[in-house]
Amino acid sequence: MYGGGQLDAAEEAASRAVDLLEKGNQSPTCDLHYALGKIHRSKGEREKAIHHFETALGIASSLNQHDAQFWTNHALAELFFDEGKFDDAGAHVQRAKSHAVNDAYLLGRAMELQAGFRYQQSRLGEAKAEVLHAADVYEKVGAAKDVEDCRKFLRRIETVINDGEPPEMVLILTRTDLQFSTE
Repeated sequence: MYGGGQLDAAEEAASRAVDLLEKGNQSPTCDLHYALGKIHRSKGEREKAIHHFETALGIASSLNQHDAQFWTNHALAELFFDEGKFDDAGAHVQRAKSHAVNDAYLLGRAMELQAGFRYQQSRLGEAKAEVLHAADVYEKVGAAKDVEDCRKFLRRIETVINDGEPPEMVLILTRTDLQFSTE
């Protein structure tokens, strides 16, 4: 429902599922709060989104689910960046990176996100360095599609640098709709 733009129906279904789950089965509840955070963010309901993301973080932390903590911090970084709260966004990128310690792919995703932020802030040299580092990480783990996405992003950065034009405010590569449950 979320992917199809049926935000109200997705919100209702996820909320009902949270209500139905037993307290002892927290992993699906974490996933649902994350989904509700994304739904509310899509609806422009910032406070509700933050509430659900923070609830997901609390559950993921208690369960020691680093992947869930990574993706939730990633989503919070995007939310705060979109609001122009760059320090908060940067703090969440750093928290996301701290949960990617044993997962090179996730570390690459955090670098790619940070590159997108730097690009949109016209910090092109830093964006270029981050995207190159992300591409190296992706290459090492065999993520060919992600390497290609980074190369496209790099070409865009180099074009902006060479043309001297300000970057268009479009590019942040997000693929955060991934399932992160570790059940």
